[in-house]
Amino acid sequence: MQRRILGIDIGATTVKFAAVTPEGSVAHRGALPVASAGNEQFVAQLASVIARPEFSDIDQVGIGSPGPLDLEAGKIITSANMPGVKDLALVAELSALYPRKQIRLENDANAATLGEKYFGAGKNLGDFAVLTLGTGVGGGCVFNGKLQRGFRGNFFEVGHVNVAGIFADEPRRCGCGSDGCLEAYASATGIAKSYELKTGERRSAADISALAMGGDGAAIECYRTAGRALGFAMAAITQLLNVRKFVLTGGVAVAEPLLTPTLRAAYLQQTLGVFHDSFQLIFTRGDENAGILGAAALFLEAEES
Repeated sequence: MQRRILGIDIGATTVKFAAVTPEGSVAHRGALPVASAGNEQFVAQLASVIARPEFSDIDQVGIGSPGPLDLEAGKIITSANMPGVKDLALVAELSALYPRKQIRLENDANAATLGEKYFGAGKNLGDFAVLTLGTGVGGGCVFNGKLQRGFRGNFFEVGHVNVAGIFADEPRRCGCGSDGCLEAYASATGIAKSYELKTGERRSAADISALAMGGDGAAIECYRTAGRALGFAMAAITQLLNVRKFVLTGGVAVAEPLLTPTLRAAYLQQTLGVFHDSFQLIFTRGDENAGILGAAALFLEAEES
């Protein structure tokens, strides 16, 4: 039987999972509303996924989860989007239930970055950064072909780069508790908040994108705001880390035409001229398997080291 890896992608609202081959083929894909009310329910849900009969032959399980995490301890510390899950030794809990399986945990944005490296837009980029634009904003960074993890695996928490300097007239609180984070302006949640502040109406980012494509001025301005915030943050990344190639993925990234003009303008305005010619911006088309592929890629990466 062909080797398969179980990839589990934990999002803010949904757990997605599938069996993945080393070539990137996906089978038995499924999704469940995330059981984030507490640690016990959360572990039970993931355990039930691993126990599914269609995955009985699989002995490697990769999990991508929102952070911050303690990767050395295999632990979820907390998550702004999963408030009921705290100080959870996830790898130890699942390993106790399935002692014959190898279980790896990774920050979801780092997992997405590995997915791009092995299966997607990052295959031939060398050094690059990924920004995941969904309910929140995450990211990962590859130098010299290696994913960078930093202290406890929390390198590149780009969603919490402060961009308040360009929005002094519109201070905004992030789910992490700080003011002015990139996530508060450029995530799906942030775009929905922008629209509510402008119109008094609550709509999803997908609805706002459709309105913007149809010429709605308020909706267009919401994406212009998100683009400016992204360009400002990416300029800081370039000038700190010398990264000039960026892959933008996730549901919000589908709105490339709405984001690109102000993103590019803000980036070029905020960076030194030496970086301009080598700036590369790649939008992916919201592959619904990206997080699953990234979680599975944890084992491909481990085999290279």
